[in-house]
Amino acid sequence: MVRIPVEVRALALRCRGGCLLAAAVACCLGCSSRTGLDENRKPVHPVRGKVSFQGKSAEGAFVLFTPVNEPADAPDPRPRANVGADGTFTLSTYGENDGAPAGNYVVAVSWENSDTHEDKLRGRYSGAASRLRAKVVEGTNELPPFDLK
Repeated sequence: MVRIPVEVRALALRCRGGCLLAAAVACCLGCSSRTGLDENRKPVHPVRGKVSFQGKSAEGAFVLFTPVNEPADAPDPRPRANVGADGTFTLSTYGENDGAPAGNYVVAVSWENSDTHEDKLRGRYSGAASRLRAKVVEGTNELPPFDLK
């Protein structure tokens, strides 16, 4: 049960409607904690790259970074991105375009055909089959382009 400080109760008694609601919300927000969620997050660093297929933009391809030697029970989300019209991507791990933790990665790329739902790359760059690698360092990262064949 949340205990409401005397000052907040007194304010609530003097105010009506919006003041009471504001005091209750402020009290609840003050009692909640996000540290349990944030303390396990690894620091992330901005990562941009480019994917092309036979020299053309791989617009709509999905890029997934898996840490090299990742343990089977790894709790961290994997950095990922969708390739834009110009072939570029920006990685997201915890939030949109926030980057990736520093480390070495296996890079998987899949590119679904919108009509047949088959991988245009025929699985050559998916999961363990991928030979694509990337290294993310602290600070801003501009990766060399991935030119898929």
